[in-house]
Amino acid sequence: MGTGGSVGVLAPFVGGTYYGSLVAGTVAAAASHGRPLIAIQTLDAAADLTVSGGNPAFDAPVAWDHIGGYVVFADAVDAGHLRRLGRAGKPVVLVGHTVDGLDRPVVLADNDNGMRAAVTHLIRAHGCSRIAFTGFLEASDIRERYEAYLAVLREHGLTPGPLLPATSNVEVGIEWTADDLLRDGKPDALVAATDRNAIGAQRMLAASGLHCPDDYQLTGFDDLDVAAFVRPELASVAQPLDAMSRLGVDLLVREMRGEAVRRGEHRLPTRFVPRTSCGCTAFAERLPDLPEADPRRRLAARLAGVMVFGSRLDPDATAVLVADALEAGVVVPAAHELQTLLAASPTQETLRVLCRAVQEYAGAAPVDPRGVQDIVMFLGRSYNRLQLGDQLHLRSLISVNYDLSITLLHRRDADPGDPSWLALTPATAGSIALRDRNGDLVRTPGWRRHPGPPIPAGPTTVEAFPPVELLDIAGPTFVVRAKVGDSDRGWLALVDKVENRVDDGRELVNQCAALLTVALDLREQEAQLRWAAQSDRLTGLPNRTSFTAALPAAVGHPGAVLFLDLDGFKKVNDTLGHHAGDELLTRVAARLRQCLRPTDLAARFGGDEFVILLTDSVPGPDQDQLVERLRATISAPYRIGDRTARIGVSIGVADCATGTSAEQLLRDADTAMYRVKAARRVPAAGELVNDRS
Repeated sequence: MGTGGSVGVLAPFVGGTYYGSLVAGTVAAAASHGRPLIAIQTLDAAADLTVSGGNPAFDAPVAWDHIGGYVVFADAVDAGHLRRLGRAGKPVVLVGHTVDGLDRPVVLADNDNGMRAAVTHLIRAHGCSRIAFTGFLEASDIRERYEAYLAVLREHGLTPGPLLPATSNVEVGIEWTADDLLRDGKPDALVAATDRNAIGAQRMLAASGLHCPDDYQLTGFDDLDVAAFVRPELASVAQPLDAMSRLGVDLLVREMRGEAVRRGEHRLPTRFVPRTSCGCTAFAERLPDLPEADPRRRLAARLAGVMVFGSRLDPDATAVLVADALEAGVVVPAAHELQTLLAASPTQETLRVLCRAVQEYAGAAPVDPRGVQDIVMFLGRSYNRLQLGDQLHLRSLISVNYDLSITLLHRRDADPGDPSWLALTPATAGSIALRDRNGDLVRTPGWRRHPGPPIPAGPTTVEAFPPVELLDIAGPTFVVRAKVGDSDRGWLALVDKVENRVDDGRELVNQCAALLTVALDLREQEAQLRWAAQSDRLTGLPNRTSFTAALPAAVGHPGAVLFLDLDGFKKVNDTLGHHAGDELLTRVAARLRQCLRPTDLAARFGGDEFVILLTDSVPGPDQDQLVERLRATISAPYRIGDRTARIGVSIGVADCATGTSAEQLLRDADTAMYRVKAARRVPAAGELVNDRS
């Protein structure tokens, strides 16, 4: 669909635990609308997430020929790029952030209620009265969370604790120290605006001797997968990432169809998830109390608490199914329904809640305890299989990265510009557009795993990349700039599944683009080294080593070796200086190139000596004419600065067809050259240089 009907996604990374979860939602939503999706990474390959407020370096109109509108995630691009999209007539839906002065639909998590729930929990459940805050306040969603934190403290008559600004939303954004936190006394708790800020703060404070939750309590925001696995388990506010990105695509597609879409905020609910870091129960302890007295309503509430946002399961209906199955002594339907919940959120916390919820229900209803035990064991095995699947997946990624590194960085028979190396990855198709010496993009032939129309090579533009043939293949298309540091090679596009089980920036498509860039750099460096080893650095002609390596193939075949020695060069060099002598040699080399055919080989043999290999040449008038043309061309005057230099040349010829070896050919040509030099009158020294012309 190359007529502007595709859904575009702009994200700092197109995979990873956070952005990958968002991208996965857009992929599912676009598929439900029958629209191709192109996810574009706005950070360079192998980049770290260090931008906040949008990447100002990204300004390329990637895939504008194909994309009708964009879902844009936080920190993807700056406001200037968003306005360029608007001027180009491409609607935009923001997800997870706002931009001042941009009147567009915005899908947001309910930051206010989520943060209110976290701070209220610390105050009411744990008696915290002095609570510090850390976060990157330049981001719009972080400011909302900070304002909610302040509002709750005001409502409870509490003075805000230390404000500890972060420099970004990730771990390295925590640049303050334990002394900053303790400057006015030790707070009871620290509220972090993101999970990664919370993890960075916890690590830094632990290194300073402050341990959570014994010395302080801690909460985050986002409820990333890692939150349930760090120690202590991180209390956090769960955002409906999947539902947010799905809604973003729905709003965008409606606008692309010409429907009216409400501008401004579209809020989705958040949920506070208590864990060990805020002082709540650890994994093996009992579930928190609930007000529901009816066992089935309590079971429904427990199940609702672990359902992912946007789940199509109804907690009440699921609770009825599980309860009926338990009371009937038929555990298989109940076990599989609960397994569905576990598969959607495969964490220890989900497993704990499901197992405890079933046991809790069994304690209040006529249920065979053996069935409960069977369900608990079934869920335990299911969880282990899910964890094993993750381990095998990560092992597979390590293996793929190893194979890619060996292929692209070490195998000299593999061409990095040929995307067939993508067969080592799970991708189903790929295309590469590389910059030529003029900076223009040229596509190499594309690759596809399964039979289908070819993906042709040829000149392209960034607006037309990726090629339309890639968009007709089932699955989302990911585009990453092949740029590492100052090396900008072009673009990589591939069709693959979303990778959201590794950290942001470590997904395979990002690594492929990085390895492609490095591999192309290495090939260029190797070519430069080969050129330097085989070429004369002054004249650019092949050097003696390169010429003698090529000569054996000419022995016994029609051709000739010409040995040239410049007459009077030393006078020019001594009179005008070495720089003038170097310029003269360079000019002689240029004249040699003008006289020879593309199939002939000229080289600088050393000093003021040159050699030429004439291919398909036999003794006779044609060869004599070429030798004479060379002599006349080289002997013509040279203007060097404000001086005119005149030199001659002695040329000896050896017939390749009569030679017995390459060494013999060179000796014969050299001997012939000296015979010519002896037979000719070399110009007197005073005739070599015209000092003033």
